[in-house]
Amino acid sequence: MFIVLAGKLLLWSTFVFIYLINTTTLAQPGFISYYCGESGNFTRNSTYQGNLDDTLAALPNTNSGFGFYNRSTGQGNDSVNSIALCRGDVEPGLCRSCLNDSIVRLRKICPNQKEAIGYYDNCMLKYSNETILGNTRIRFYVFYANNQNASDEDGFNRALRPLMNRLRGDAAAGGPLLKFATGNTTGPNLETIYGLVQCTPELNEMQCSGCLEDAISQFGNSNSGKIGGRTLLPMCNFRYEISRFYNESTLFIPPPPPPIPTPPGTNCIFFTTLISDMVLIHLI
Repeated sequence: MFIVLAGKLLLWSTFVFIYLINTTTLAQPGFISYYCGESGNFTRNSTYQGNLDDTLAALPNTNSGFGFYNRSTGQGNDSVNSIALCRGDVEPGLCRSCLNDSIVRLRKICPNQKEAIGYYDNCMLKYSNETILGNTRIRFYVFYANNQNASDEDGFNRALRPLMNRLRGDAAAGGPLLKFATGNTTGPNLETIYGLVQCTPELNEMQCSGCLEDAISQFGNSNSGKIGGRTLLPMCNFRYEISRFYNESTLFIPPPPPPIPTPPGTNCIFFTTLISDMVLIHLI
């Protein structure tokens, strides 16, 4: 398992090491990864702390309907910005629970830092004194890779690349509420490869595609041929495995109704506006 942080490569032998670090902070399963920022600290009972308290208290009530949350409070040096993103296939109740736990846990791990980010498997939370929405600047990458290599690395990569490119395009073309895609393909020896990609939905199509392309490319530079892995960034993430790790989700958009016939002998013009409700269905 590899993690790249601020341009420096750190090697940890097993996932258990990170798991133990987090469970010593709280006696519950911890974040997959977390980071306490270096953009400054705040003092107790300061205006910034008050704005941070208010922001995170209100954040769970800002759900877009598809697991994306954002909230900003304050002005100037005391402004606090926050976002949270649940994985696109996560049930609403699990999403909200993940967010609430993230808020409590991240405040304890990073007690006086103005900026912090925490990743669970089901959700991500970030708050900062800097702008977050639409910000595609990458400070560091978080990589996780399976230790096992594919028996046919070239064949595995030939199957994986088109899958991730297809999912990247599908997610980037998503609307302003959800940029998420899952799918699978057949690899060497009839092995199924499963993939998932997601961007924060405020990104435009080009920003989302570029973020995912970079995340996938950076991962492949040092982890080519691994049978599983992921890259975590605040604005996008991807993951692939040889076993299914997500709920199979499909967005169904109802077809438009048939046109309203014009009665004979009349000269009327009908204006019809259709708002299609997108229904997220989980197939377990």
